[in-house]
Amino acid sequence: MTRRHPTLAIQIRDRLHALIVEQGLRPGDRLPSENELMTLFDVGRTSIREAFKLLEQEGLIQARHGDGRYLTSQPSLDRPLTRLEGVTEMLASRGFTADNTVLDVVATEPDRHQRELLQLPPGEAIVRLERLRRHRDDALLYSIDLFPRSLIGRPMDEVDWTGSLFQLLTEYGHTIAYAVAQVRAVTLSHAQAERIGSHEDGGAWLLLLQTHHDSAGRPLLYSQDYHRGTDFSFHLVRRRD
Repeated sequence: MTRRHPTLAIQIRDRLHALIVEQGLRPGDRLPSENELMTLFDVGRTSIREAFKLLEQEGLIQARHGDGRYLTSQPSLDRPLTRLEGVTEMLASRGFTADNTVLDVVATEPDRHQRELLQLPPGEAIVRLERLRRHRDDALLYSIDLFPRSLIGRPMDEVDWTGSLFQLLTEYGHTIAYAVAQVRAVTLSHAQAERIGSHEDGGAWLLLLQTHHDSAGRPLLYSQDYHRGTDFSFHLVRRRD
């Protein structure tokens, strides 16, 4: 099966998303001109205009006749739900340079539900990793990851927990092949909002619950990722048989 690659216009649109984030543009700010972007991206005017049209269709920018194009809302991280990627890779792919703060990491005894999810034998401990991603001091993504302690064969205080968890597991010979996922729209409790320093305890968040497996079907990781609803969306393609 031939893999379809994004068109040039879509690639330029994604680079514009990243540029908006990198430059810290806010609604009402003017975007670089077509000529500036042609030089920056080394592409033709037609590709730039097609990318602008995609952003206009998303409601992200607005063209003002004779005065360029202006940002109307902040870009969101829109990802295909069928694509399996770690949080670190997802943010980097859209130009977000998020600060990754470890709120807590501990080896602990799993409860019955956690033991069943990860198919753990009696006496097997788990690592509970709690992290927060911020962008420009705003809470962007709050995550709790659970995995068998035996997967990481070194003292926990010697591990850098701020990087990609997928990559860390791969380094120890445990490659994630697929995940079973569930998405819920939730609001943070007051305690959760205080935990991450957010003032949006009543705001909408997307909770992505995933059990990640290796190619043999063994569950390696259970994750709970809270994505801020104003910055994330997920899409999928539905077909009729």
